[in-house]
Amino acid sequence: MADQVSADVNSSDGERPAGADVVVAVREPIAEPIVTTRREHPPFRFLIPICLIFLVPLMHGTQVGEALMLKGWVLVGLGGAVFSLLMIVSGIRLRAGQSDDALGLAAWSLLIAYLFHQFEEFGIDLYGNVNAFPAYMNGVVAERFPDSGVVLTELSTYRINTLGIWVAFLLAIWAGHRLPWMGLAAAGVMLTNAGIHIGLAFSMGEYNPGLATALLLFLPLSLRYFIVSRHKTEAGWSAALLGILFGIAVHLSLASFVVALNEPHWTPVTAGLLAGLISLPIMANLIARLVSSRRGS
Repeated sequence: MADQVSADVNSSDGERPAGADVVVAVREPIAEPIVTTRREHPPFRFLIPICLIFLVPLMHGTQVGEALMLKGWVLVGLGGAVFSLLMIVSGIRLRAGQSDDALGLAAWSLLIAYLFHQFEEFGIDLYGNVNAFPAYMNGVVAERFPDSGVVLTELSTYRINTLGIWVAFLLAIWAGHRLPWMGLAAAGVMLTNAGIHIGLAFSMGEYNPGLATALLLFLPLSLRYFIVSRHKTEAGWSAALLGILFGIAVHLSLASFVVALNEPHWTPVTAGLLAGLISLPIMANLIARLVSSRRGS
């Protein structure tokens, strides 16, 4: 004990007694706590779209559901738009790994914009008119195509806007990065619709119901979606062009769907055509991926 003296190597005088041993204390490494990371699942990233994708057709398939929604679908859509917008503004963020999901947010913005657009068309327009778009559009069609037989009714507008828009745009949110063509098709439909409203305004020289949201929301948000998709997915500008062509094709075939959807009862042919039109971008995306993988191999 006498000949073993512990000295601090960092003592103030920098010296240690002659012949003394230096005892160095080695600190045992402290085991780091095991941290398990949980994959984030934002509350309205997948669960709400999936539930609504199944709920909307169910409302059409039952007499009670259709009776409830036929008169109030515009207000339901407006409520959904406000609810989704408040969730985003309140700080809830869509996540992709460790970063914000810009593509998912852009897809939600498309649906929110369309819901506000539907309220301007079928709710209250800028002049305070209620459900003004069907009467306006029927007048335009009757003037320019008097023998077409195309008439927008309460039933056909309800079916087209809920099944053709709500379900399709919810599918675009669900598809996300995995099937980007679905989002590009939705953006293409939106951009084409904006072009129709703007074209009508120039040709008729007047406001038409839906013009304001087409200018303020549809144009910037659809173009923004194409840009975000270009940077966040493997789909290039050629895929964006296909999305725009899809939007044009949808609007060109809309007259036929209006006539079919005016029928009070669903037929297998009508339901199949509508389902095929909605799912066409997903099928095209799967085919393109298959062809690309075979080329790569």
